[in-house]
Amino acid sequence: MDTVLDLIITFAVTGETLGLWPGMPGGEADRVLGRGTGLVPTAGTAGDGPIGFKDGSLEVWVSAERRVELLGFDEESGGRFRAPAYGGAGDERLWGPFTWDVVTARLTAAGCTWSSYDALTFADQQAIRTQAGVSLHFRPPESAPDAPVHTWLLEAAYKSFPQNPQNPPGTDPGAVP
Repeated sequence: MDTVLDLIITFAVTGETLGLWPGMPGGEADRVLGRGTGLVPTAGTAGDGPIGFKDGSLEVWVSAERRVELLGFDEESGGRFRAPAYGGAGDERLWGPFTWDVVTARLTAAGCTWSSYDALTFADQQAIRTQAGVSLHFRPPESAPDAPVHTWLLEAAYKSFPQNPQNPPGTDPGAVP
């Protein structure tokens, strides 16, 4: 991958990133990420709530049932994203910001269909959902709160646990057709 944007676009198209996908066992996610992530409870740690892990802009959350329940990328600051050390370049640069126009053009170029996601669209946030069930959230630049949507900045890309964890990656029944 060349940039964090490549990781995000691939994730939006497939619902997977860096060998991770929602619904996979938390222990497997820990193994894929090199172990020691805290995604697997150890002796003496509480195991009844969600456990989170962050590496650069990559976020992984494991449910009390010990499956990846949320996977995605969240901006670090100012619409910029940092590559995860695992599986990425591991550099400390911040990439972006990525505008609506750039992201949606890359999705279209990748053959990925998407639609407006009204449940997560508000006055100061526009959301879309890809065919793989990944939600991408955009907000206006802080310096131009009244800017047209096509100039809004990507702030996050997430996918939640599939409704049926028996479905293999990329076959989430909640995905947009």
